[in-house]
Amino acid sequence: MAGDKTEAPTPRRRQDARKKGQVAKSMEINTALILLSSFWVLKAMGPGSAKMYEALMTRSFSSLGTLGTVDFTLATVSSGSIGLSLAILRIIAPLVAVIVVVGIVANVGQVGFLFSAEALKPDFQRINPISGAKRFVSLRGVVDLFKSMIKIAIVGFVVYGALKKNMMVLIAAPRMNVSASVAALLGIALDAGMRVGMVMLIIAAADFLYQRYEFEKSLKMSKQEVREEMKQYENPQLKARIRSRQRQMAMNRMMTAVPTADVVITNPTHFAIALKYDKAKMHAPQVVAKGQRLVAQRIKEKAKEHNVPTVENKPLARSLFSSVEIGEEIPGELYGAVAEVLAFVYRLKEKTRAW
Repeated sequence: MAGDKTEAPTPRRRQDARKKGQVAKSMEINTALILLSSFWVLKAMGPGSAKMYEALMTRSFSSLGTLGTVDFTLATVSSGSIGLSLAILRIIAPLVAVIVVVGIVANVGQVGFLFSAEALKPDFQRINPISGAKRFVSLRGVVDLFKSMIKIAIVGFVVYGALKKNMMVLIAAPRMNVSASVAALLGIALDAGMRVGMVMLIIAAADFLYQRYEFEKSLKMSKQEVREEMKQYENPQLKARIRSRQRQMAMNRMMTAVPTADVVITNPTHFAIALKYDKAKMHAPQVVAKGQRLVAQRIKEKAKEHNVPTVENKPLARSLFSSVEIGEEIPGELYGAVAEVLAFVYRLKEKTRAW
């Protein structure tokens, strides 16, 4: 059918979609890469982070025994809050920095550098309950729901496997000292996190391929849309190029015809008209080239190169330029004036040959 979207999207369609912020992108890739990089950073910082966390917890719990002797003034509360905040910041700052960098790299890697104001415009259809219900029961909504359920099941299975593997350590952790307990729990968490991250990365790769498929499908056009776009965008440009090429070819043909002319009549600077007369083939003299300003100058230069006589006659030049097109014979009312010019030219040629 004519309305079926069977045609591949044109470059213009892709460009317009990108301007609106519509690109093939999977948020699962962002989630997987951030998760993996976060646990990798925690693993790399493990011993140091554990010691800082241990010191923070020790200081926090040890202060509970002295609450009755502490004066709760603005100064003491501010000092304690600032110290606690700085301690927490030292622990989480590297992790936050890595998350930000990986999030940016994941986005740029998928869609390149892209900022679209269209995506920031409010769309009241998004908060319309009817539209929301339609999206939920659509094929995409069903696929997203199915994907989420599979993801939760797989992640849950992986976490269960990691916890089962370390069950004895979890049971023994409460009886360990703080350092050993923190190290053990951190090791279990890192092991489970890395496993989950790898599984998420595999899911993300599959989701990215699906998102690209859906995106390409959404951009497809009908034959009518392609024709309309061709009319709107490509045809004017193509016609302009064709007209430019035609003008250039016409100019070349005209300049080629100048050396065959019998005379060039000038204004002298504004117009130049080249005339040719062949008694055997023409009823009247014919205009083989004409132009004004720069084109007129080129015609005169071409005529000079090939020894074509140039005659200045302002009224005749203006009349010929305005009333006769290239390839046409001159009108009857100009026969007399043109005959005088041609007679002068022929006499001039005879004198030249006689010399």
